[in-house]
Amino acid sequence: MILSLPSSSHRQGTTHTVGSFHLIDHWFEVPATHGLALSLGMDAALEHPFAKQTLTIFAREVINVSPELTTSVDERPLMVYLQGGPGGKSPRLLSDQGWVQELSKTHRLVLLDQRGTGLSTAFTAQTIQQGRSIEQQVAYCELFRADSIVADAEVVRRFLCAGRKDQRWSTMGQSYGGFLTLSYLSFVPESLKDSRMTAGLAPLRASIDQVYQSTLDRVYERNEQFYQWYPEDEELARRVASFVEENEVYLPSGERLTVPRFQMLGQYLGGNSRVHGLHYLLESAFAEGTSHLSAQFLSEAEQVLSFRSSPLYALLHESIYADGPAQGGSPSPAPTNWSAARMAKKRPEFSPDASRILFTGEHIFPWLFEQDTALKPLAELADALAQKDDWGPLYSHEQLASNEVPLAAAAYTPDIYVDYAHSMSTAQWVKNTKVWTSHTHHHDGLGTDGTLILGHLKNLLADMR
Repeated sequence: MILSLPSSSHRQGTTHTVGSFHLIDHWFEVPATHGLALSLGMDAALEHPFAKQTLTIFAREVINVSPELTTSVDERPLMVYLQGGPGGKSPRLLSDQGWVQELSKTHRLVLLDQRGTGLSTAFTAQTIQQGRSIEQQVAYCELFRADSIVADAEVVRRFLCAGRKDQRWSTMGQSYGGFLTLSYLSFVPESLKDSRMTAGLAPLRASIDQVYQSTLDRVYERNEQFYQWYPEDEELARRVASFVEENEVYLPSGERLTVPRFQMLGQYLGGNSRVHGLHYLLESAFAEGTSHLSAQFLSEAEQVLSFRSSPLYALLHESIYADGPAQGGSPSPAPTNWSAARMAKKRPEFSPDASRILFTGEHIFPWLFEQDTALKPLAELADALAQKDDWGPLYSHEQLASNEVPLAAAAYTPDIYVDYAHSMSTAQWVKNTKVWTSHTHHHDGLGTDGTLILGHLKNLLADMR
């Protein structure tokens, strides 16, 4: 066992301007295993095989310098934005508008590239494997879960809040960022002034099988709604599936397009804006005057279907529900065992052989690691992760039940990715939580109607003070 973890460091990078935003780049060196110290104790962090290693974490600070703002820059507290995923990098700002502008009116906003994403240390087959055994690769993947991301955020906070009278900051989490928020409230609540989240109340009291049963229910309802809007697409989807089944169809990357992979275009269904993109993609499926799939369709489909840019999502998606060891009222930490695939198998209406093609959502299936060339080298590792039965805790249920940090959450009843009923069960369990419910917004609510939603959350927090 080593005696101590590597020390953390910080250096400031370049500064740029986008509209009224000053953007300051920050780079941090952090211990690879310090997240385990939060969730399992320092001994676990020191005894881990990667205890001597460090990772690089990138964050971009957003400072709104608009002359219309009445609060000075120095008066504004810091807020960290926790991106969805897992495996999503923080937003890259193309303008000074939208929800970032809304939050930057009152806070200095820190956009964090979670480890394995963006400009932080990469998470690829090459960085994972490096001649390591499968057991070592599993141990490495353990270091990219919520406890580690929270520990990284703590390093960022300590450096950027140094010298301030109040060194706490606020959090804003979207989707998986809400899951991270609950982990933050579990392990380091003393660092937080308040928390906001959208579409991210994690299903604390549900098993992973219950999670996927519910999301398949919501995806089925969304398919029904989509075909009501575009009845001609039902026959068109069947026609595409039949063509793919009867012919060898290849994406531009050279990967074969199969019917189950075609069904994964249901990722479009998870939003109020992008849902219509599925219709526009389907209408371009067959080139005019021909009976074969168009280059336009295959190119656009590949952009949605490939995990080349985010293998972390495919590898660790089901592990975000693996909260162990058992605590509170949570289920026992059994292996996730390809839960989405097992639950989908019980739903014949989602079968690729069904007479009516239904699209799936953000579900990860084992055959993906055979069909996606970026995932093929990780197939054995993926199965080892699916069979892992000794995951560490993602949350402290006891701490959340006595939470004192104000938490304002937005939850959407038709959300196909984070089930509303499970979210409300969590809200009842986590003390000091208030929820604003929308019956019209979907998972992409923050991006499509951020100012309105953030206004509701701001009012909820005001009522709690």
